[in-house]
Amino acid sequence: MQILFLMADGFEETEFVTPFDYLQRAGFEVALASVSGKAEVIGLRGLKIQTDFALSGADTAKFGAVLLPGGGIGVKNLKASADVEKVICDFNDQNKWIFAICAAPLVLSKAGILVDRKATCFPGCEAELVCNEFSEDRVVVDGNIVTSRGAGTAEEFAFECIAQLGGRELSEKIRKQVVAR
Repeated sequence: MQILFLMADGFEETEFVTPFDYLQRAGFEVALASVSGKAEVIGLRGLKIQTDFALSGADTAKFGAVLLPGGGIGVKNLKASADVEKVICDFNDQNKWIFAICAAPLVLSKAGILVDRKATCFPGCEAELVCNEFSEDRVVVDGNIVTSRGAGTAEEFAFECIAQLGGRELSEKIRKQVVAR
């Protein structure tokens, strides 16, 4: 399965790097789409990432999952993109996997896909989160959507994404491989 990461300037580095690394270790193909159209995206703390293509005009049909890293500035940039909202709505309509961490569930909320779902987000963002049930759990799965709370939950989030895509056995294999708790 191919997984599409939606990358915007101001992304939270840990929330990108950990899922990116672990999903690749699990054998999934990961592609990075630039929301701004620039080939290089810069994280909240200056990490520069070379993306694979611009999201605008890209064919996203081949992807089975989409992942949105958090980070306040990054999420603001994701929320401002009509292309991002279209991808999120298309994936949800097709019951494809949607993964969002930290403040990124606010992008899903803005797209209107959490109104009948349980979800979580970064502490303090829940006032903006329009969902059926807010949870303080570190990782929440509801149907085809996985949400998580922040950088400190990035590893658990990545393992849950792997479990949903490839099963618990694969997730545990990667957990042991990286000597996670």
